Amino acid sequence: MTAIIIWGIALVWIANTIGAVITVFRQQRDIAATWAWLLVLIFLPIIGFVLYLFFGKKLPEDHMVDLKTQERLGIDALVTSQKAALRQAQKQHTLPPETQSLINLFLVSNTAVVTQENNVTILTDLKAAYQQLLTDVNRAQDHIHLEYYAFYDNEHGRQLVNLLAYKALRGVKVRVMYDAFGSQHLSRQFFKPLEAAGGQVVPFFSSRFRFVNLRFNFRNHRQLAVIDGNTAYLGDFNQNNHHVNIPARDTRIRITGDGVLSFQARFFMDWNAATRQEKVYYSPQYFPNSDEHGQTSMQLVSSGPDRELDEIKLGFLKMIAAAKKRLWIQTPYFIPDDSVLAALVLAINSGVTVKIMMAKRAKHKMIHHASLYYARQIVKAGGQIYFSESTGFKSRVMLVDGQLAAVGTANLDIRSFRLNFETTAFLYDAQLATELEQSFTADLKECLPFTKQRIQEQSNQERWSQDLARLFAPIM
Repeated sequence: MTAIIIWGIALVWIANTIGAVITVFRQQRDIAATWAWLLVLIFLPIIGFVLYLFFGKKLPEDHMVDLKTQERLGIDALVTSQKAALRQAQKQHTLPPETQSLINLFLVSNTAVVTQENNVTILTDLKAAYQQLLTDVNRAQDHIHLEYYAFYDNEHGRQLVNLLAYKALRGVKVRVMYDAFGSQHLSRQFFKPLEAAGGQVVPFFSSRFRFVNLRFNFRNHRQLAVIDGNTAYLGDFNQNNHHVNIPARDTRIRITGDGVLSFQARFFMDWNAATRQEKVYYSPQYFPNSDEHGQTSMQLVSSGPDRELDEIKLGFLKMIAAAKKRLWIQTPYFIPDDSVLAALVLAINSGVTVKIMMAKRAKHKMIHHASLYYARQIVKAGGQIYFSESTGFKSRVMLVDGQLAAVGTANLDIRSFRLNFETTAFLYDAQLATELEQSFTADLKECLPFTKQRIQEQSNQERWSQDLARLFAPIM
């Protein structure tokens, strides 16, 4: 009887292993994620397959086609002309080599148009930023487009929805898109005032079943707003009930100028992918001519599971490689893949001062432990890690030598690179980069350094938990 049981267990284990191999290799993915999922499926029979069903499946081809085949609103032709102009600028040496290289990368890989003469305002104070958004929404004459990961049924959330409903009643076209997973806690009644006023509300990758959504691992983490086609915002304005009265640390930007058209095009593509009805297409009022004459040039770059390349990650790699003196980074979560970690270590070893500011605590223990593992590697290499004590630290910024800056929604983690739909603005403006550096320096006053001494004081249990969490980093 004992032999039969052993043979039975062995056969089940063999069948489970074969099933795991077939399941994982049915879809192409990177080596690290492949091994991580094999570990989960082999050592967690049944449970592993349930986890894979929700977290491991890649984006279905039909949705990838939806996102890739949206009309580019004339952007492709503009990008072609800009490539030619960039080649001419390179010949004339009118742009720094690092800037030329980064611009060309996004023109080729992301068809990210370059816009100039933008006015970009940095918004770090939540209350002031929120009031500025409400002011611009209240001034809207034609349309308001909002795309956010999460809305909260609190004082701020209800105030915004009620204002949107007020504007919709007065003939302003209001479209709101939210992520089905990020806003899963919302009551179905939350948007009723806006819908009753004629506004349109669409969830991104929703499911017919409220608590069963096989696509929730692909999350729309883009945080943007477009008002009348002449004002745009990038960054999070929503806070949950626990943080409404606490000034969470974040970096947002407000844009006026031709750069707004890139935000509008991004919203159009996401909206048309999320809804089967009421699709939006080109119309002059959505893409008005701008009379702004600011000094900031920028490219809005988007990435996600619908893309073959991790364009935002490639941009980060380019910026890291371009750093000669200092590289400063703010990211709530720090779980880089091997290429980004190697690039950071290379920069440190090349004499670049690398400072990384991250949240003191992550929402989930596994993510927190994995972040600590990678923080250890940076400190051991000679880099500097700082833990922000600000509640709800969400700032996502990369700064290079006071010349290049990136502000957006992407964390320096594997999920942002490959699974989330993210958007980051790459800014070519030394004055703006300097202003962001000053903000970074001010934030350091609210941080605790993660030193080699602190690492030495960690217990074996702490190190083991971090090492174990690192094994599952590719599938977090």
